[in-house]
Amino acid sequence: MDIKEYVTIRSKLVNEKLEELFPKSGPGIPILRESMYYSLVAGGKRLRPVLCILGYELSGGQNIDEVMPQACALEMIHTFTLIHDDLPAMDDDDFRRGKPSNHKVYGEAAAILAGDALFVEAVGIFLQGVIPDELKVRMLEVLVNALGVDGVIGGQVLDIRAEGRVHTRNLVESIHLRKTARFIEASLVIGAIGARAAESTIEKLKTIGIDLGVLFQIIDDILDETGEERELGKKLKKDHEGGKCTYPKVMGLDNSIKEAKKLTEKVKIEAKAAFGEKGALLEELAEYFLNRRN
Repeated sequence: MDIKEYVTIRSKLVNEKLEELFPKSGPGIPILRESMYYSLVAGGKRLRPVLCILGYELSGGQNIDEVMPQACALEMIHTFTLIHDDLPAMDDDDFRRGKPSNHKVYGEAAAILAGDALFVEAVGIFLQGVIPDELKVRMLEVLVNALGVDGVIGGQVLDIRAEGRVHTRNLVESIHLRKTARFIEASLVIGAIGARAAESTIEKLKTIGIDLGVLFQIIDDILDETGEERELGKKLKKDHEGGKCTYPKVMGLDNSIKEAKKLTEKVKIEAKAAFGEKGALLEELAEYFLNRRN
């Protein structure tokens, strides 16, 4: 199985489990649930839950049903970040994955609350399943650290404050590390903890996860400059127009591409050293990130 097949099959399982864990119809205020569901099923590769499953399987996990609640919770949290990221006070995007952003359909207040509710519901789902409670607590600690003041939300603050200011490589690396890389790292590590991985394996996945996350965001920056609007499902050159701190802005497009290729090779070396032949999927994943068009 190559990485594209792996992502396709695992993301299908995630979609099926999401429908089970958070169906369109259920308890709660109907319009709130509708807006949450609208963004949750709007599309996407389900990258973070797939990485959670991959971390689990690379660490010796035999039954991915064990880690599916945690994987699905990661997608719900990611969706929360996208809803808030699109708001006028943040990146002000009218489209996400080729569809109107949540706030364009339901209004800004409803979109904020839909994101909040997705985060809360995700925590409840994260604590479900058969994995021992002491491991769930550790997994949740990893998640909180990846999302909070020194993670995704902290990175978003840095991103907003950097708009229109003097940009440096240190600044763009600081933003990318927090806003994207730490969540991708956490996804792999949470899966590994669920599989009762050795500490040495967890440490190796942390390093690989950070490098994959930075690679992913560099390509995002590049695609904002060079991609196709139809493929990306959102307006192009938003980062440039908004004065965002990006790799192309700091290093230029050619050097950004070189940096992405350098990180790709680094991940390949790390994956082979950590997992031998089993690391082939991680090696392919780095190439998949490098060459993606959306």
